[in-house]
Order: sequence, then C-alpha cells, then structure tokens
Amino acid sequence: MNATNILQLLNRWRVHFLVIGFLAMGVSLIFSGPTFIESKYKSFAILYPSNIIPYAGESPTEQMIQVLQSDDIRRDMFRIFSLMKHYDIDSTKDKYSLSHLIEVYNDNISFSRNEFQSVEVSVLDKNPFIASAMVDTIIDLMNKKAKSLQREKSEELVKIIKGQLDRKKTEMDSMEALVKNIRTKYGIISYDLQSKELTKEYYEMLSKTTNSQALTEARQMIKNLEEYGGDFVSINEHLWRVRGSYNDIKNQYENAIKDVEKILTYSNIITKPYPADKKTYPVRWLIVVISTLSSLLVAYFIIGYMDRAKHS
Repeated sequence: MNATNILQLLNRWRVHFLVIGFLAMGVSLIFSGPTFIESKYKSFAILYPSNIIPYAGESPTEQMIQVLQSDDIRRDMFRIFSLMKHYDIDSTKDKYSLSHLIEVYNDNISFSRNEFQSVEVSVLDKNPFIASAMVDTIIDLMNKKAKSLQREKSEELVKIIKGQLDRKKTEMDSMEALVKNIRTKYGIISYDLQSKELTKEYYEMLSKTTNSQALTEARQMIKNLEEYGGDFVSINEHLWRVRGSYNDIKNQYENAIKDVEKILTYSNIITKPYPADKKTYPVRWLIVVISTLSSLLVAYFIIGYMDRAKHS
C-alpha cells in the first residue's frame, strides 16, 4: 500500500476502473431520480418569540419550541392536511400507522433555534405549495396554543382574585351595616364633631334653658356617644381600610379580566414562508459523487486482492 503500487495498479486496470466509474455514475443518476427517490421542497420561516412568559427557567425561545412541539399542534396538522393520506400511510393495513405517521411528521417538520435566539420552522414536502401552507398553519396554531395557555393561567388568576373580591365585599357590607345601624339607632354620624358641639350646646342649655325635654335628649345623645362612640370610630376606621383593600383588589381583578380578553400574537415573523422553486432533497450530485467514489474504492480493493493473488 504505497503510492507506486497504487499507481501501477490503477494503470494496469485503468479500463476496468473507468468502466466501473461510469457504470456507478450512471446507476446512481438513475436511482437518485424522481422515479426512485421522491423529490422534496423546503419551505421555512424564522420567528422571534413575543409576549411568551417562560416557565421553569426556560427562555422565551425554548418555550416557543416546546409549544411548537406540542401534541395539540401535531394532531391539528394531521387533521388539517390529512397527513395519513398525504404520506401514503394505510391505517387499515398498518396497525402501527399512528407511530409511523409521527415518525414521518418528525422527519419532514423540524423546529430549531439559531444563534440569534430566533426559531426556524422548516417543512419538507413533495409539493412546494403544501410545504409553505404547512409552515403558515403551524405558526397560526402556535399562536392559538400560546394564547390558550396564557388565557388558562389568566382565568385561574381571575378566579382567585374574584374569590378575594367577594370575601372583601362581604366584609365591607357587614361593616357598612354596623355603621348604618349605629347611625340610625343612636344618631351618631361623626363622633369627633358631635362630641365637641354637643358638649358645648349641653352646657349652654344648662345655663339658659328650662326645657327639660331638650336637656334629656342632649343627655341621651351624650350617653350614646359615650357608650357607642368608640365602637363607631373603630368600625368606621376599619371600614375605610376594607374599602381601600376592596378597591385595590378590584383593580387587580379588572386587569386580570383584560389579560383574558386581550388578543395578542406570540411570534414576530422575520422571514415568511414561500413555495420553493427548487427541490431540496435529494441532492443528486452528492449521491452520484459518493456512490461513484464508493464503487471505485470497493473495486480497488477487490481488483487489488485479485491482482496480488494472481502474482502470488
């Protein structure tokens, strides 16, 4: 196995090598044609994630890929494009038809992250227009799935906040009923103002009036202030705090409702898909080159063995 021996061998058997090379080239050209290998066209889109809230430390790009790989999107693609029929899988004869369909789907449809943290959605198909339509459909389904996930979380938050709001409203109504009862039953409207004014009027009445009914009413009002004024102040102050908390929770509830109802897109399309005018698979020249070189290499070893055996 040195250069001299190799060149001598190639020279002695050059006709055979030429014939084998041309035969290998012709055969590989034939078998790499559309009759034996189905041509496929590639369509792709490049997306940047938008409005996606990542979970468990994942980046928005990783989260987008997880959504794209979801079973829901895959099942919808099976249904929309009738992929069982499109990929020539007979479910009546193949008991593993679904597994085979998933394998073919994964072979022809891929999602990858590039160095710029964007996501490439690529589809290979025998029809360039179907390949482009598949990419568009996958993007639409991804937006719907991401929206569904976001809405599901927002609806859970709405339910939690609504419970807090209802409890706070019940507490506020209870406090207002107590304040109203004290106001109605004991005539206490403003403890500080009434205490100050009533005390002043009471002492003026003692020195000037002889109306025993007015004095009696004043004494009763002072007694009410003494007995229930503290409760009125305490309940009223607590009511103001409850009202403040209620308004804060109400604002949170309204924002959560907006999150449920808002319409967002979850991808910015940097490169839109289009029907390819040139097939991507198979690469015939590469198949021809590899097949020809492989045939010549095998022929070299076989001829070399035969030549050595002959000389021996």
